[in-house]
Amino acid sequence: MSRTLTIVVLSALLVASALNQLKLRRWERLTGRWDRWAVLPHFAFFAPEPGHAGTHLVLRDRGENGWTGWHEVPLSPRTRWRFVWNPARYERKAVQDLLSGIARDAQEIDDPHALTLTSCYLGLAAWADAQPPAVPGATERQFAVLQTVGHGGDRDLRPAILSRPLRRA
Repeated sequence: MSRTLTIVVLSALLVASALNQLKLRRWERLTGRWDRWAVLPHFAFFAPEPGHAGTHLVLRDRGENGWTGWHEVPLSPRTRWRFVWNPARYERKAVQDLLSGIARDAQEIDDPHALTLTSCYLGLAAWADAQPPAVPGATERQFAVLQTVGHGGDRDLRPAILSRPLRRA
C-alpha cells in the first residue's frame, strides 16, 4: 500500500514538474494557488541570447601617487566541486542582482543623482567599498559597471555606470 502511494505521489510530481516547464497560463494560475513553497521546479537553461552579454564590476583607488588603474573585482573562482559546495554562488548572484536592479532603476529614474540614492546602488557601493584596497592607505575608491557584448574579437565594452569617488575611512 505505501509503495503504491509513493509511486503515485512521485509520478504526480514528475508530471506536474514537466507541466511547470511549458509556460501554460492556466497551469501557472493553478500552481500559483497551491504551490506556495515552490515545490515544483522551474528550469530556465537558455537565455534569449545565451553567452551574448556580460557585466563586470571594476574598481580603482586613489593613493599617494594618484589613481591606480582599473581592475575587475575578482569573484570567488569556480571550482570543480561547486556542485557539492559552492558558497560563492551567493556572492555572484548578489552582485548580479544589484547590477540588474541598478539597470532597472536607471530606466525609471531620469536624474542620475537620484539613482545614487537607490538601495541597489547603495548596496553595490557598500560592497565595492568593502573590497581590499589596491594600494595601502587609499583615501578614495571609484567603481564602474562595464558591459561586454558579443564574442571573442568582436566583443564590445560599454560603460554602464561610473560612480563618483567614495571616501575611504
